[in-house]
Amino acid sequence: MKTLKKIAKVFLYILGGTFVIILGLAAFLWIKSPGKIDRIRGSDGKVIEGSISAIEKIKLGGLEQYLIIRGADTTKPVMLFLHGGPGSPEAAFMKHFNPDIERDFIMVYWEQRGAGKSYSRNIPAETMTMEQFISDTRELSEYLIERFDQEKIHLMGHSWGSLLGILTAYEYPELYHAFFGIGQVGDQYLGEQVSLQWVREQALERNDNSAIKELSKLSFPGSDASDDEWIEYLMAQRVFVNRFGGGTLHEVHGMWPVIKIVLNSRIYTLGEKLNFMNAGMFSLEHLWLDVVNINLFDHIDSMKVPVYIFHGIHDYTTPYLVAKDFFDQLKAPHKGFYTFTNSAHSPVMEEVAKFNSIVKEIAEGFEIL
Repeated sequence: MKTLKKIAKVFLYILGGTFVIILGLAAFLWIKSPGKIDRIRGSDGKVIEGSISAIEKIKLGGLEQYLIIRGADTTKPVMLFLHGGPGSPEAAFMKHFNPDIERDFIMVYWEQRGAGKSYSRNIPAETMTMEQFISDTRELSEYLIERFDQEKIHLMGHSWGSLLGILTAYEYPELYHAFFGIGQVGDQYLGEQVSLQWVREQALERNDNSAIKELSKLSFPGSDASDDEWIEYLMAQRVFVNRFGGGTLHEVHGMWPVIKIVLNSRIYTLGEKLNFMNAGMFSLEHLWLDVVNINLFDHIDSMKVPVYIFHGIHDYTTPYLVAKDFFDQLKAPHKGFYTFTNSAHSPVMEEVAKFNSIVKEIAEGFEIL
């Protein structure tokens, strides 16, 4: 009987300790999750006069969505940034890795329909279409032109955002000075084939027996695969893309460092952080078939706005060679392709100084014109 009492007491201690740890973590996250944005400050710690740093709500396509707007000077050009995913907002990552871009532009980070702060369980699934997202992008662009009293704005898209961005710029060229594509989608179905071949080769070269075994079980989805089949495949395959340095960040393997940035961000409330993954999956489920089935080689051969593509040579999320082939066949008033030798999928966050310098130089050319 005494032994049982001792075991019960130890169990209660463990249970109580676990509860205290969980409570402490919840309190820590709650404190770090006010859902607010810090002001932009100079090297002296003072708020920069004429700067903007705000979280704002706007209705696009009949649905309330959120903008995170940051810039050290409100007279600078507007850059509308379309995040990746689908459903993966990047304001927290940009603030962590590349706040310097806010010196040269009014950066507008749009939390797209169904993603991040704009996620709701009540979003009609039938509105999660490429056509609706293009319409939302156009509507937002027109709003920003009017609000900041600019003739046109710049449009920048990363990954999924590069597909959404180039399709929007193709349909509404009058709204944009230029389009900047990062980790550019070209033909994602082909890109996925290239990516799978690469991770299998990497596993063999590295004698990674566990990876070889797991990858041998993967069956590549057919052209008529459902969104569920694709998501199951992607969840397994992307583990190895990230492990081998071809994923979000070349030098950061695995997703935990990226997740920590979101958890530490003050931009989101605790509820928004807890729903961050749900929002991403909701968006992916409804939009991935558009991503993988739209072949830009067939869809777009000529643009009426300048196009500039920034691509990491180690990128096997949207493989480098597919993006380069798309760029080579594309006609545009002016175009440029910039290779980043130390980057995978996110040169905007991996080679910041080089990226910002190129974008600034391009934008200043439009100011002169």
